[in-house]
Amino acid sequence: MPQKIIVAGKIDNYDPSREVVLAVNRAGFMQESIQVKTDSTGSFTTTFESYIPTDAYLVYKANFLILLHLGDSLFVHFDGQYNDRQEILNTIKFGGNVAQTNQYAAKFQQMYFSNELFHDWDKKDRAVRNYDVEQYIQYLDTVQQKSKELYDQFVSENNPNAESRKWAQLILEENHNHQLASYASGHRRANNMQPAWDVPLGFYDKLCNSLPINHSMFIASSALNTFINVFDRYISNKLKYSETDITTVVDKDSIRIFSAIEFVSDPLLLQLMLTMGFDMDFLFKQNINNYERFHDVVNKYIKEPFLREPLQKKYLQTKLMLESPQIYTETILKEAANLSINWLVDEIFQQNKDKVIYVDFWATWCAPCLAEFPNSKEVEHEFKDTDVVFVYLCLESEENQWKATIDKFQLGGQHYHLSYKQSTEIRNLFDVRGVPEYLLIDKSGVIKEKGTHLRPLVVKDKINEILK
Repeated sequence: MPQKIIVAGKIDNYDPSREVVLAVNRAGFMQESIQVKTDSTGSFTTTFESYIPTDAYLVYKANFLILLHLGDSLFVHFDGQYNDRQEILNTIKFGGNVAQTNQYAAKFQQMYFSNELFHDWDKKDRAVRNYDVEQYIQYLDTVQQKSKELYDQFVSENNPNAESRKWAQLILEENHNHQLASYASGHRRANNMQPAWDVPLGFYDKLCNSLPINHSMFIASSALNTFINVFDRYISNKLKYSETDITTVVDKDSIRIFSAIEFVSDPLLLQLMLTMGFDMDFLFKQNINNYERFHDVVNKYIKEPFLREPLQKKYLQTKLMLESPQIYTETILKEAANLSINWLVDEIFQQNKDKVIYVDFWATWCAPCLAEFPNSKEVEHEFKDTDVVFVYLCLESEENQWKATIDKFQLGGQHYHLSYKQSTEIRNLFDVRGVPEYLLIDKSGVIKEKGTHLRPLVVKDKINEILK
């Protein structure tokens, strides 16, 4: 059964215009962002439930990780005048059940985030771009050596407890594993190489050094979830050079699921990977048909209650939203079925005459589109009662999934569901090659800017410029 965890605290020099968010890392699931209630003095508190220990990002101006156990009550006190993570961590004090462990974790983060292992992105990019496979492996050996030196320094200077030592080791492993997994695609992209180029068989075998997965790793769920995601590279590499016959598997989803079953020998890792895949690829995108298609896989392989029970809960919640969506009171669903694209575009312009229009082209199956919706809601709220309207054009998606997604994210604005034919036509009209894609239109009906880069948090300043 899940248990409650309480996180409370006090931010000195609090800026009420800045929100406080707790981003909870749940092993095997997508990160969950929880808005934290904060009063005018900077005092805050929030409660959530978890099946396992975990870490979470506390976000205010910058972010930092805190460590949490079932039934914990943690108090976090820091100075909010700073924008820099290092300066915030330098002021931080903890109280409650796991105060000492968190104080050690804060000390480690001060050391790690100021170390070149984390912040020297130019060096990382040069290595990915310029090194061949053998040279890159040697480079990663130096990364591991520097990680060991940093860990030894952390232990020597702070004499931390066993749990914070384990957590620090896993954070350092995450850095190495992420660099290993990102090499092939990064090297191809940096050198304009053909997609056929790839690393040799066994390149990702070092990822197996992090095995076996055990319950003591859950406290570092941020690092564990990174490992779950990058281990796909190991599986893909094995599959590419394997003589295993999976010719009966005909679609991408099946290949991903059954190749994991074939090549992941660690039983807990397999459960975590399957759960993460079902959560990200199906439930997050409201695709319960595919989830139900693999119901036998869930029953056969996902046995751990901390994975099985919340996965089933998410499935039932998603199914309910699809069957009975509760549309947000500020949402306007617009009829588009019988309109030509020219009529539809003309309607949008005419109904929003003399207003700034922000158009979002999206789809229910597009994870980057959905990931931006919390930011869209924030920007909607910021421009409430102004001459700005938000228009969402849903492409190539089923109508019930469209409504369920709007329900899930509680978006305001004007929403149009386009048929597959209409989707093709509007893509051609506005040269929309991928989603998400955005348009910013001024009060005169002139398209000021277009592109996938024009995401909600980016567009705020541009809208303010138009409104001046």
